[in-house]
Amino acid sequence: MTTLAQIRTNVEIIQRAFSDFTSGRINRIIDNCTNDILWILPKNPGVPITGTFEGKEEVLKFFELLAENVDYSKFEPKEFFNDREVVIVLGHQTGKVKKTGKTFDHDWCMVFRLRANKIYHYFGFVDTRDQAESFKM
Repeated sequence: MTTLAQIRTNVEIIQRAFSDFTSGRINRIIDNCTNDILWILPKNPGVPITGTFEGKEEVLKFFELLAENVDYSKFEPKEFFNDREVVIVLGHQTGKVKKTGKTFDHDWCMVFRLRANKIYHYFGFVDTRDQAESFKM
């Protein structure tokens, strides 16, 4: 049975992960993942930061690809919802794709699943059309 304290802790873990992301402390995010983490963003042709990344090394590669390809001017989690081991976050992002110079600006939803205070599954929902247009040469 999941207690209220564990739920609060799970939300706090995800809030810290967002803080670590905006501060560039990616290794702290990786440290808060299980070894068998699945990090999934629906495959979007021509967008190198989409697909399924399995394990800590591949999740680190995702963040490296993100840094190589995108400059964020805004990355903002707005609302956090939780239900036992699941934390859902609604937010907004604005940025520019480095190779194309094109911008994107849309809301997102991220779903994190935690086991023993570690992220074992992530699924991100974004505006795939806006994303694809910004990566298109």
